[in-house]
Amino acid sequence: MTGPVDTFGEPVTIVRLAHEGGKHVDFGSLGLRHLLGILAGLGLATASAQTFERAPSAVLGTQNLNGISISLGDYDADGDLDVLVQGSHDARRLLRNDSTSTQTLAFTNVTPQLGPVASDTTGWSAAWGDYNGDGRVDVFLGQANPRSARGDLFRNDHPLGFVDVSASTINEPGFHQNVAWNYIDNDGDLDLIIGMEGPERHEIYIQNSDGSFTPVGAAAGLQVDFGTKAYGMAVGDYDGDGDLDIYISTCIQGGNIRNNFFDNRLVPDGTLTFVDIADSNGTQYLANSYGTEFVDLDNDGDLDLYVTGADGNPTRIFRNDGGGAWSDIATVLGSQPFANNGADLNGSKAVDYDNDGDLDFFFHDHLARTLNQAMALYRNDGNWAFVDVTEAEGLLWENEGGYDSAWGDIDGDGDMDLITATNSSFPERLYVSNAAANGNHWLQVRLRGRKENTTAIGATLYATIHKGTPQERTLRREANTNAGTFNQSDLPVHFGLGAAAVIETLRVVWPDKKEQILTNVEIDRYLTIQYPEGDVWSLQ
Repeated sequence: MTGPVDTFGEPVTIVRLAHEGGKHVDFGSLGLRHLLGILAGLGLATASAQTFERAPSAVLGTQNLNGISISLGDYDADGDLDVLVQGSHDARRLLRNDSTSTQTLAFTNVTPQLGPVASDTTGWSAAWGDYNGDGRVDVFLGQANPRSARGDLFRNDHPLGFVDVSASTINEPGFHQNVAWNYIDNDGDLDLIIGMEGPERHEIYIQNSDGSFTPVGAAAGLQVDFGTKAYGMAVGDYDGDGDLDIYISTCIQGGNIRNNFFDNRLVPDGTLTFVDIADSNGTQYLANSYGTEFVDLDNDGDLDLYVTGADGNPTRIFRNDGGGAWSDIATVLGSQPFANNGADLNGSKAVDYDNDGDLDFFFHDHLARTLNQAMALYRNDGNWAFVDVTEAEGLLWENEGGYDSAWGDIDGDGDMDLITATNSSFPERLYVSNAAANGNHWLQVRLRGRKENTTAIGATLYATIHKGTPQERTLRREANTNAGTFNQSDLPVHFGLGAAAVIETLRVVWPDKKEQILTNVEIDRYLTIQYPEGDVWSLQ
């Protein structure tokens, strides 16, 4: 029987390497180019290699599925990330990740047996979250046209499959551009935030004690006039007051509608109320935009904001200066931080692709009209300097444009791999990273929260490294709060750590604001942290 080959037609091999303490790390099934990158990072080879290798299309399935977005979640709780493709009705599929059990890159389409299969024709968005507290992540599939259909909430009854429980929980019509589970009213359980296409209004579904949901968007002030097309949605506590705020980026022909920055007044006022402050803080930037996230880009402990430019408009980074003040980095630098060359940028992600401790930027171009370049990867070199490394790192592929992509550690080796939806005449693609072998260290943290929110969506983690030296810094990462562009994955929290040999202090701020501190945390591993009381989930 002929064995598998890599992108270059070369045989792949199961790689198992020893490291300190006599333990072993399985790097999965790798081709020669990928293996050379690992050996170089370990000082066992002199040749350097690009970070990403494109896996054969057969790994995810060779059929063109016209996927619009991809989200990741461990639906079967076996420790690896499974793949959900959203798009046309025929495009939707759930791919079980069998890479851990087989020690090779392998996925099985389990949609016919398990679902979830929505009743509507097309969907753009998806969000993973354990809404009912049974330890299994459930999924909400947002739908598009026709608007007479509805979004679908699927309860995960693994191993029996997914059950559509929309009729008794969230029976939501409308065009759902972005959806996100979050801890929005601070009562412990997960609620659902929906950014609409319009003419429907944005909505929030608050979960009740019996597992049903109540729409409160209008009463809470999240709904605004027609035209607020939610092509990106960031969620995070930008002002550190203990509640989650929402930023919505918009895109429409002519670019003549404003973005919205909804400040959550729950903590100061005692009632879930949102006030749009975009005009007052300068983030109402009117040109067309897509993906957006609240992330700490300068390692100062608070959340900054980026907004991805579409239709040739520049991508904006807004630095959080505290006290409600923001600075447009283009103004600070005197130039734009990224050169998008007139591209129609859509999907985006702030991700530490090289494990050096700072967040880099990835963009996906739906039309791929700029030099036929579908993707762009910018390395963060500090002080708001970003260098285009798309070609050098192996992501310069022509015409394979898409709306959205997902990042996660697919093969379990500690670095972030990339899966792209192409929405074109190409199949979805998996790009496997070898950054875990470049000499930089890492930590992946799995959070086990209270039974109302078992994966602790909305938690914040702070890792302090090089403590007591001039290189000391604290890295802040959020646990799956942002929707970004059309998806909300449920992932371990990833830290790239550069040359740090240990994390001196790891502080976890759980969604209910309880804090937990770990010291002298070992690195280059997956670490599970449980909520610090007996009220944690258990899988029955």
